[in-house]
Amino acid sequence: MMPLPARLLPPAFLPAVDWRSPRLPLVVGAAMLGGSLLVASASLLTGHEAPYRHVGLPSVQGPLAEARRPRPPALFGLASPAVLPPLSSLPSPDPEAPRLEVDPDLVETIDGLTLPRIAADGRQARMLYARGADPTAVPAASPIEIAILVTDLGLDAERLTQSVALPPAIGLAHTPYAADLPSWQRHARWHGHEVLLELPLQAADHPTSDFGPWALDPSKPPPELIAGTRRVASRGEAYLGLVAASGAFAAAPERFTPVAAELAARGLALIELGEPLLAATAAANGVAYARASGPLDAVPDAAAIDAALARLEATARRDGRALAYAQPYPLTFDRLWHWAQGLEAKGIRLVPVSRFLAEP
Repeated sequence: MMPLPARLLPPAFLPAVDWRSPRLPLVVGAAMLGGSLLVASASLLTGHEAPYRHVGLPSVQGPLAEARRPRPPALFGLASPAVLPPLSSLPSPDPEAPRLEVDPDLVETIDGLTLPRIAADGRQARMLYARGADPTAVPAASPIEIAILVTDLGLDAERLTQSVALPPAIGLAHTPYAADLPSWQRHARWHGHEVLLELPLQAADHPTSDFGPWALDPSKPPPELIAGTRRVASRGEAYLGLVAASGAFAAAPERFTPVAAELAARGLALIELGEPLLAATAAANGVAYARASGPLDAVPDAAAIDAALARLEATARRDGRALAYAQPYPLTFDRLWHWAQGLEAKGIRLVPVSRFLAEP
């Protein structure tokens, strides 16, 4: 074997290298493996990851779970709860839960896609599939309300199963790329959660960040944007609205107009994540709109999440209400569950996301 050129190694290492040693290939291989492991470990510890890119339509990992009862928070991510009979044999768990079955008057088929629509009598998905607020949660005189939305659900069966164990007032937003999505959304509604569908918009830093083949591109003409919106809207079932971050549309919010008009025509709400950059376009087109701050778990650490929730409480006390979103981490679920148990004592009411929708 030919010796490695000296320029490949730092000078500090050169005096210790015996280029004639038969063990040299093993030493070099071990050093390269150790370096790779060191880089990977550093990435995990610091939270740095390569940009997520879709290479196709991903499927949910794992079979659709049967109905499961809420479980103690210590079990999030650690154990499986008891399995109950299938959803079809059980009634809705409480009278405040969203409607379980799809109303046939609120759907239509266009070009092979089953889409929400406004019923002839004016009923809309954003109203029919909303959860009622529980007036007994805290004294009715309390004016302080907080709503939480968990996003990015659908590509991990374990996270989907765990999400329904959260307090029912917490809304659940699913990705349109998930397999068996209507069944998962029905599963969530049975547990009392409002469900929403994510609308992928092209990222501001595209293609560094890539939200998949169905992400709407603001440079496309209105007919293509409408077709793309319908393709996504057809993926879910009995959801009250769509969830989106403005992304590339932030630079030209008027380009969102055909999308907003399509949502309004179908009786769907829009929840914007982050800054309210699409609010004016939504209002101008008659879309029921709300903005969620966050994410609460931007720093995936228990103390940081608790601090973010404390700031959310402060905002609610100042403004009377606050809406925020979080990501589907087991740690986030655990902190949300514990936090929600203490709200009544603080005079704060945890309410559904739908209560924050501004009427068009």
